Amino acid sequence: MLISKKELLKLTGISYGQLYRWKRMGLIPEDWFIKRTTFTGHETFFPKNKILNRIKAIQELKDKYSLEELAKILSPEVSERIFTVDDLQIIDEIEKGLIPCFCNVLGKNSFFYVEVLVLIAISQCKREFGLQLRDVEELCAGVKDHLKDIKQTDFLFVLLDKNGEYFVTIHAEQAQVFFDSRWKVLCQIRLNDISSIMKVKYRKSFNFKLDAEGEEVPFELTSEKAVLT
Repeated sequence: MLISKKELLKLTGISYGQLYRWKRMGLIPEDWFIKRTTFTGHETFFPKNKILNRIKAIQELKDKYSLEELAKILSPEVSERIFTVDDLQIIDEIEKGLIPCFCNVLGKNSFFYVEVLVLIAISQCKREFGLQLRDVEELCAGVKDHLKDIKQTDFLFVLLDKNGEYFVTIHAEQAQVFFDSRWKVLCQIRLNDISSIMKVKYRKSFNFKLDAEGEEVPFELTSEKAVLT
């Protein structure tokens, strides 16, 4: 779903100048500015959920961080930090009872940043859709061999249901993907949204490279069909 620039400015209360300044500084991706021909001429549109989530994040954090720092927080670059089992225990969004399952099925006790984002997505799906431990094990086994190939966070985690069996696909956000109509798409979760929360909420716990001081600022972002709480 798209939203026009005029509607966006009215809904969010930001100015034309702010919007394009944030674009120049990299806070809003350039490819979100979609040019379309309308009956009145040319208009700029945006992916509605993505742009509203991003502006909400900027508005909530701009008084605590400089725009340069915000650009780093909201960027899709992957942290190089390795996360241990003890680190996973700190992350509220990961269900603690699932950690032994993650370690066992994935065959490891340390995880790269993108892997942690996927574990958060799986934990969310378990809560929202009442998945059983067996389902979680099968999802982990299904993505195990592919996680090493995901180097950035601009991917969608998609949970599919076919007659009570659950499957996952992880694909680039910009890719056009057609799912078999026999599968039901339960949710689509943006790894970038989870990453934005991680970088802010856990910046002190995991020593993310931010210079600002002050209180931790957890905030909530929504994907197209799911909310990370």
